[in-house]
Amino acid sequence: MGTTDDFGRWIRKLNTADAPKARLILLPHAGGSANSYFQFARGFAELDVHAVQYPGRQDRRHEPFRDTIEELADEIAELIGDWNDLPVVLMGNSMGALVAFEVTHRLEAKGNPPLALFACGRVAPTLRKDEGTHLKGKDAFLQEMALLGGMGHQLLQDEEILDIILPPMRADYRLAETYCASPATQVSVPVHVHIGRADPKVNEPEAAEWKRSTTGEFTLETHEGGHFFFTDNGARLTAAINGALNDTLAVNP
Repeated sequence: MGTTDDFGRWIRKLNTADAPKARLILLPHAGGSANSYFQFARGFAELDVHAVQYPGRQDRRHEPFRDTIEELADEIAELIGDWNDLPVVLMGNSMGALVAFEVTHRLEAKGNPPLALFACGRVAPTLRKDEGTHLKGKDAFLQEMALLGGMGHQLLQDEEILDIILPPMRADYRLAETYCASPATQVSVPVHVHIGRADPKVNEPEAAEWKRSTTGEFTLETHEGGHFFFTDNGARLTAAINGALNDTLAVNP
């Protein structure tokens, strides 16, 4: 595990259970922060919930962006690799799903794998999806943000706020759009994929390809909604995480 200062910069606690049976670690979407999961984290009464704060945003805005998904995963896995007082579950949304996959791969190599990986709103790691969004001009980039939702109309009109949020968002898009895992890169933990039926960035066949990235259990669920389907109604996803965790702990207490 890294130093206390490093850990505090990267890992933020969002929810504390009285008697936690596991720890849920959340990886944000492109441009997202740990706080983007604040409301979602409140749905877990029996889990300690943490989220990762990537460099280059909010209180880490003066730190340099990382160059690859793999580099982000290296640092996160180094920080949490020996964190074994509770079982761990990883969940990532959009770009965060790719980071979570690479972190899972590294934790397995360290001999401390998570119980499960939940991947939301993203095509499989072996399907590179470079639409050149990170290279688009400001207006076209903002149209992309409006298409996906997750940002209010007023935020998209506020130039001062845009100057703060666009650089990390563009940097993250570059990471996600230039990433592609080798077919040989597999994990052995259960992988549970969740997508929104109206998500313009991933369809069911693309999501189903995640099954090739694990030798363990694989499930795929489609929800009503778009790219950020669980921000408005995350009850089904919360129930799925709790249910999968209970099933796994029943087999491996």
